[in-house]
Amino acid sequence: MIAEMKKTATTIALALVFLAATSLVAVEIQVSKANPYYQEPVYTDVPPPEGTQAPIIIIQTPQNGSFHPKNVTLAFDVIIPKTNGEQQARYGLSELYYKGSWNTEITVITRAHIPEKFDDNTSYSVDLSDVWGGNLSITVYAVGLGTILTGQEIVNPYMYIYYDRFEIASYSTVSFIKDLVPPRISVLSPQNTTYTAPDVKLDFTVNEGVSQILYSLDNKGNQTISGNFTLTGLLDGEHSVTLFVADLAGNAVSSKTLFFDVNSPEPFPIVPVAVATVISLILLCTGLLVYLKKRHR
Repeated sequence: MIAEMKKTATTIALALVFLAATSLVAVEIQVSKANPYYQEPVYTDVPPPEGTQAPIIIIQTPQNGSFHPKNVTLAFDVIIPKTNGEQQARYGLSELYYKGSWNTEITVITRAHIPEKFDDNTSYSVDLSDVWGGNLSITVYAVGLGTILTGQEIVNPYMYIYYDRFEIASYSTVSFIKDLVPPRISVLSPQNTTYTAPDVKLDFTVNEGVSQILYSLDNKGNQTISGNFTLTGLLDGEHSVTLFVADLAGNAVSSKTLFFDVNSPEPFPIVPVAVATVISLILLCTGLLVYLKKRHR
């Protein structure tokens, strides 16, 4: 009985081993059909082929010489030019980084030794809100990586694939101003006094370039002006004026509201022309009569 049990157990074990071996062979056959060799790329670094263009960097914002407030974004496009027509050449972006004048270190945006996807055109943006103010510059660097298939060799179980590999770099720099300080307004006229004419000069200075100037007279809405201005036709009584100024970065400020009075003197009465003519004739006639009387004496 025990012998028969041992024989049965041995038979079952052999059957299981056979099934497992059969399954492994089936899996190995499927794998070998899909990819019979382990692919091993081999790269040889070479100069870029003649005519190969570096990546093209187009910075959209900020622009050279532009003014910006706190919130400013570095926005740019990277264009990968077409290669010189070789059928087996691949060329794409492998490294992208920038360096600002406010930082001694570079900031990596993307980096890959072998780009898996070779895009022709990609857009990027970087928030620069935390950068301090002042005269700043930023440089964007792009490194293109290209590979050209040159051959292959099979040494079981490996398939060695040989490539020529080349790099070509470019950069683009912009300088801009990040202005975090609002402008200062100095108002010279009007003063807190009484003016004896209905026309009063609005005379002021601003300590930096401006993008917009507005004024409000007697709280009647904002009016746009380009500089010093004369308030005309003011009625007698109390008036107020407020200035609003925005600098080239968009920082806005308002002046203190200025109060002044207008008290124009009453004009001299103007004698109508007809009345003046009659008076002149009367005076002339009176003088003529007096003259004639003197001659008859």
